[in-house]
Amino acid sequence: MAQFGEFSLDFRKMELCRADQPIGLTLQEFKVLKFLVCRPRVVVSRQKLIVSAWPRRKRSSYRTVDNCIAKLRQKIENHPDCPVFIRTVHGVGYKFVPEGTVRRLPQNLAEHISGGTWES
Repeated sequence: MAQFGEFSLDFRKMELCRADQPIGLTLQEFKVLKFLVCRPRVVVSRQKLIVSAWPRRKRSSYRTVDNCIAKLRQKIENHPDCPVFIRTVHGVGYKFVPEGTVRRLPQNLAEHISGGTWES
C-alpha cells in the first residue's frame, strides 16, 4: 500500500481511494500509477513505462503513454493542467512526486480557475 496526499493505492486490491472513496482505474492506469508510485521522484522514460505496463504483444506508442498519464491526472490532480503528483520531464518522461508540492499556476490557468487575477 502507498499513500500520497488524500490518496491510498492498495496494490493487492488494485484499488485507488481518495478519502476512502474508490476511484475507478483501468488496468493500464493502475499499472502505470503503481510503477510511478514505487519509484518516487525518479524520472521514468515513456519507453520504460511501455515495457513495464503494456503486454509485449500490445506494445504501444509514446502517445498511448501520454494519454494514460492524462487520464490519471484527471482522476488524481486537482488541476490536471498543472499537476503536482505526476510531473512531466520534457523530452524524457514522467516522475511521481508523493508530496504533491504545489507549484505556481500559469497565469492563464489561474485566471480560468479563479475567474480573476492570480495572486502569489
